[in-house]
Amino acid sequence: MGIFFLAGCGGSKQTSSQEMVNNGAKQQKSAHKEVQRDRALKHFIDGTALDAKGSYAEAILEYQEALEADQNATIYFAISKDYFMLGKLARAAEAAAEAVRLEPKNIAYHENLGNIYFNITRIDLAIKEYEEITRIDSTYTPGWLALARLYQVSEPQKAIEIFERVLERDASQFDILFQCAQTYSTLGRFDEAAKKYKQMLELDPSNRPLQKQLAETYAKGGRLDQAIALLENMIETDSSDIEVIAALADVYMDVKKYKDAITLYQNLLQRGNKNFEIQMRIGVGFFALTAHDSTLISKTHDIFEKLQSEAPNDWRPKWYLGALALNQHQDSVASQYFEQVIKIEERNGDGWWFYGTSLFSQGKYLKLLEVSANAQKILPNDFRFYLLQGLALNRLEKQEEAVSPLEKAYKLNPKDLNTLSTLALTLDGLQRYTASDRIYEDGLKQEPNSALLLNNFSYSLAERGLQLERALEMSKQAINIEPTNAAYLDTYGWIFYKLGKFEEAAEYIEKSVATGEASSVVHEHLGDVYLKLEKKEKALEFWKKASEMDPKNQSAKEKSNRGVN
Repeated sequence: MGIFFLAGCGGSKQTSSQEMVNNGAKQQKSAHKEVQRDRALKHFIDGTALDAKGSYAEAILEYQEALEADQNATIYFAISKDYFMLGKLARAAEAAAEAVRLEPKNIAYHENLGNIYFNITRIDLAIKEYEEITRIDSTYTPGWLALARLYQVSEPQKAIEIFERVLERDASQFDILFQCAQTYSTLGRFDEAAKKYKQMLELDPSNRPLQKQLAETYAKGGRLDQAIALLENMIETDSSDIEVIAALADVYMDVKKYKDAITLYQNLLQRGNKNFEIQMRIGVGFFALTAHDSTLISKTHDIFEKLQSEAPNDWRPKWYLGALALNQHQDSVASQYFEQVIKIEERNGDGWWFYGTSLFSQGKYLKLLEVSANAQKILPNDFRFYLLQGLALNRLEKQEEAVSPLEKAYKLNPKDLNTLSTLALTLDGLQRYTASDRIYEDGLKQEPNSALLLNNFSYSLAERGLQLERALEMSKQAINIEPTNAAYLDTYGWIFYKLGKFEEAAEYIEKSVATGEASSVVHEHLGDVYLKLEKKEKALEFWKKASEMDPKNQSAKEKSNRGVN
């Protein structure tokens, strides 16, 4: 009994002593933590004082001292904001992310990190932060609105859904209505955009910029009568608003009220407004009208010449001067203007394109190859400059070399009919029929009513004596679409020739020649048909004519020299 008692007492004393040791250690640890917290707090306070003075770099040093004493989310948050102020966004993001890691439910920390990601254009990461915010607090409207604005670029439909939910709670939020309208417009949903603008006008009926926005939205959505009514009403209210007058003139153009448009543009010119952008708009309006009234060409030219002299480093007046020259078939003048356009704005794809096409029209194929190569370096994904290269090589009779750039153009834009037909025609000429037939078939799947593809494919089949009945049907479709096209009439007649129907062949090839636009080959075809009809003198006449039209037409020359006896 006594032994057990002593043992029991001894154990009790040992436990009591250990507890005292443990308690002492805890007290020491607690005291140390308290000292560290005090030290961290002192440095943090010193850091905030430096922040108030705008001394962000020095403040960061204090905050780093504070972190050595206490790894606290608030300190990381403060550091991230100072790095942001110093423009060191990568470090700001690191510190902000650590604050979020330590306190993952803190909305302010997520907002801070999301804002930093937005400023380093990591929209995807910013979206994740705001999505997390809305999970933490689904009633936090600022978080939803920030998320919606981030969605506007990448996922506009999601942005609209958020905006609409917010507006269900309060339809009078002007800024949200505006953002929603803008997003609907981005998606091409102009009717919905117009509804939002009308709601905004109910809140602020006299807001003219908003009225202009609504009129523009009506016009984009094809509701031209409503656009006109609104703009005319605005002019009645204030006839001095030149932007509204210009907008109304533009809409008059859209509805083909050309006289009304001219009247308004003339009105704007008479006002002598010095605003460059307004003058540009007037010029563009007159340029559009030149297609319907050639008497305006001179006036339009003068407007852009004046604008060019006022702003020699603005490419736009030069572009329109070049376009005017092209429309008047002044290809040499046009190329000079478009060359100036690309010197000012080298990434202007249309400038390069029209410069190239003007060179093509002048037959300057070597220069065009140089220009195409330069354009490809600057705009490597624009199919048009590979197409121009291929066209130039074809004209230089380098068909084999033309295939590669044409295939590149076709790969970049397989839906462009000009590229597709040029590539197919080139491969056809090289007798690579499997490839050319596949491209023709693909093209006709996309555009079954393309007269160009129907004609070219049917002619290719006729030349090879293949699928003549199908070729005849395709050719008939082509001339139904363009009944006066000389090449298409010839194709239809030539297929009849291949079918042994020489009277029908003569009928259509004669129609082709009668257009006055028939080529040397068409004249040769008619000679061949006349031979089959035993009209030998006429056959010889048209072979001679064909060889005179094109001295390179060896086939016609040989037939002419050989005669019909």
